[in-house]
Amino acid sequence: MARTAAGGGGGGRDRPQPIAHLTGGAVSGMTSCIMLQPLDLIKTRLQQSNRDAAHLKNTLTTQLKKKHTMLTTIQDIVKTNGAAGLWRGTVPTIVRNVPGTAIYFTTLSEIRNAISASRSTWQPVLSRVTGVSYQKQEKYENLIAGITARGAVGYILMPFTVLKVRYESNMYNYGSMLEAFRSIVKYDGVRGLFAGYGATFIRDAPFAGIYLFFYEHWKSMANGWKSQHDVPVANVAINLGAGVVAGTTATCITQPFDMMKTRMQLDPHIYPNIWATTRRVFLEDGVKGFFDGISLRLARKPLSSAISWAIYEEVVRFFSKRREAMSQTAL
Repeated sequence: MARTAAGGGGGGRDRPQPIAHLTGGAVSGMTSCIMLQPLDLIKTRLQQSNRDAAHLKNTLTTQLKKKHTMLTTIQDIVKTNGAAGLWRGTVPTIVRNVPGTAIYFTTLSEIRNAISASRSTWQPVLSRVTGVSYQKQEKYENLIAGITARGAVGYILMPFTVLKVRYESNMYNYGSMLEAFRSIVKYDGVRGLFAGYGATFIRDAPFAGIYLFFYEHWKSMANGWKSQHDVPVANVAINLGAGVVAGTTATCITQPFDMMKTRMQLDPHIYPNIWATTRRVFLEDGVKGFFDGISLRLARKPLSSAISWAIYEEVVRFFSKRREAMSQTAL
């Protein structure tokens, strides 16, 4: 497994403390939320608009249908709520993503360190059973750690995800997060706060694992090329580049689940579970329906992940350097 300031390895004294991972995650999450919220809002509105258009098929109101594009969606938002309307939902996004990102990075670090510390116990056994070399096993540790961390944290923060999607949508026009919360509990019960978790898990957990797998792979290759050719490239530039490539790959693979998650959270009565949603989307829009909103997600998700990881690693590196400097001063 590639070693980074973020990942660490084992229980050594030089390993960054949890506060470093929490701070790095919080700072990176906040930055990403504020910068990219308009893209998230537009994606939600586009997926909702295309869902509404699909429901108008085979009715007498077909003439009311309107082709929604990124441009028309932006125009509708600005016309209704002004330019500031593009940041609608920023507060619930921050409430969810800042602590969520902080907890995710901290959990991920602990899982990676636990895997690393127990490697001598399970690695020989796995190698004998599967015939897979130690080096190949270590490459897939990132995949397992990312999936596990994101799945656990995603469940804990699922109510905030549902509130965020409902608040961003103009189907409800909630005046506040509290109003959204009360409405969901009143009409859908506490269970409604976890609507779409199946699709969210299938999207976010594999995304995290796939992203981390490719992120560490491309970062390792870039650092190797940098050392071989003695090129003065900043670490943050390498991290951003690796993050964009890894994020693009993971986004394309998990896009169908993002679209289904949004519909299940907007209207759980029509889209009650993954299988019913899959069937309905396929019947209404065919295979292309599963990639509804992918252009916006490709514009946002790889960039969001790259920004988050680049900032996170720089913050953790800062903590590591400060701790090292303090240790040397004490000596």
